[in-house]
Amino acid sequence: VAASPSVMPRFSRGERGLTWRKNGFVDDIETIRAELLSAAVEDLTGVYEAWWTANTLRPHLAVSARLALAEAALASLLADGLVVLRRGSWTRQVDVAERDVDRVLREYSTWTTDDEADRVFFEATPSGRLAYGLPE
Repeated sequence: VAASPSVMPRFSRGERGLTWRKNGFVDDIETIRAELLSAAVEDLTGVYEAWWTANTLRPHLAVSARLALAEAALASLLADGLVVLRRGSWTRQVDVAERDVDRVLREYSTWTTDDEADRVFFEATPSGRLAYGLPE
């Protein structure tokens, strides 16, 4: 069964940045971005927590729409150089190469938790800390 176009998330650039539109309702990605950047300046944050944030802030949306919203918000923070991705455990990580970021964001395992597998995290860059209003 094909998905109805009205149910599929669509992204567009508006005067305030990337927004999500569904049935004429505009859900501003900036809200999710702000929450994610706040978490990223505090400490290392699991990418799955971006999805949890979207789930918490937009529980009325379809699960797939919440995941798309989280992915778009995190991707925009990455594109703006405000956060970086890291892979590993809570105690040891390595940076995800820039050329691999898109692929890593498309992997289902990036968005879930599994105690047996490496996790993907994000953390604020010095630019991200400045954008949030903190010293580098």
